[in-house]
Amino acid sequence: MRPDTTKPARFFLRAARAFALSVAALFLLLLAAYALPGGAVRRNLAASAATIQREGLYPEFFGFKLFQMDNYTDTIMLFEAATADETDPLTAMMTNTAYNVDNFETLADDLQTYLEARATGEPLPDSLEPFSYARYWHGYLIWLRPLLCLMPYAGVRVVQYLALAALFALVLAGLWRRAGPRVAVWFAVSQLAVAVFFVPHQVQFFTCFFIAYAGCAWVLARERDVWSLSVGLIVLGVATAFCDLLVTPILTLGLPMACWLLCVAQRLVASPRQCAAVVAGSLCWGVGYGGCWALKWALAGLVTGQDIIGDALHQIGVRTTADTWHGIELTWGNIFQFVYDTLAGRGLFWPLVAACVLAVALFAVCVRGKDALARALPLGLTALMAPAWLCLLRTHSIQHGWFTWRALAVALFAGLAFLSCACSWKAGAGRIRKLIMKNEKLR
Repeated sequence: MRPDTTKPARFFLRAARAFALSVAALFLLLLAAYALPGGAVRRNLAASAATIQREGLYPEFFGFKLFQMDNYTDTIMLFEAATADETDPLTAMMTNTAYNVDNFETLADDLQTYLEARATGEPLPDSLEPFSYARYWHGYLIWLRPLLCLMPYAGVRVVQYLALAALFALVLAGLWRRAGPRVAVWFAVSQLAVAVFFVPHQVQFFTCFFIAYAGCAWVLARERDVWSLSVGLIVLGVATAFCDLLVTPILTLGLPMACWLLCVAQRLVASPRQCAAVVAGSLCWGVGYGGCWALKWALAGLVTGQDIIGDALHQIGVRTTADTWHGIELTWGNIFQFVYDTLAGRGLFWPLVAACVLAVALFAVCVRGKDALARALPLGLTALMAPAWLCLLRTHSIQHGWFTWRALAVALFAGLAFLSCACSWKAGAGRIRKLIMKNEKLR
């Protein structure tokens, strides 16, 4: 019997069409956002700048570093919304201009100064130096700029909270219906564990969670085969590269993938095929993500005349290879040494080693069997996506650890599902009981 070669051919056509249409749609939406009149945006930004000045650039909730916000990056986003009409929409969209003096800590004041100058028609102060952020698409302006026409930054936060809460509820309902209430609880626990309740407070944190939850809702809306899933992941990769600033992009791959694997129909499929689906879906997401990003470098270079490709490649090297952080060269040896010294200095190293050994032993005792472990393997691969991503971008992950840690939402959700599918307290108790009875007989 001849293999069916039409399905892969149709898939490649669908994939190419999905990539082209998603890039084109996002491009036109962003161009339309840049074409909006800037007067209303800047009027609402006056109150927004005051909010940033009052809060500071890096406020922390409860004095906890992992609950630190990033008003600095959001201020750059607000700056781009304010400068969008300095030139024609296409040039502005490719250039992505913001202003700053030589000290980044004055960014909120710089925005206020810029807004006052534009409002009065006076020339900008010489101290405000323009800089281009052209290696990113900055697709978040698709919703940020229209919202700023209607409300200040505080109102944008409220809209983001409402939008993310609605999607969160939609995903929970979908998981409850298609995967069962226990899976819905795992999802809720994993998201709360990474402080999702703070995410809509920042535009840059909100983006990937919104795209990821939208992807989960799409996966759960009806049964999807692996071909449809892969096409959907291409679109999610494109949307992530278009809208995100390298915050937690792996969420938009890992969370929808885990939701798909946990649907009842997919749990019955042989694990080798599901592992292949995880690999294929990851490659498709990567093609959409990398292809969309590279397209911006090429287009921005053509429009602006800047060496955007060179800048982007340099930044890739900075984020993936050894650099310094607090005076420490970020080699793997130094990273492990720093972790050891920190834990040992607080008397936590050996207790954590003992806890890990105990956890591994408990896992081995509670494994249901080889078949269950094999069925759970695709979820295990999905759970490893976040640690692999954080390691690949180790410099960026460490320097910005106070927000990149939320990528672990994938590891928590898929990891809980993996453990539940592979292990059973009942199986563990049975093995321990047999071992005790055996020892008693030997006596």
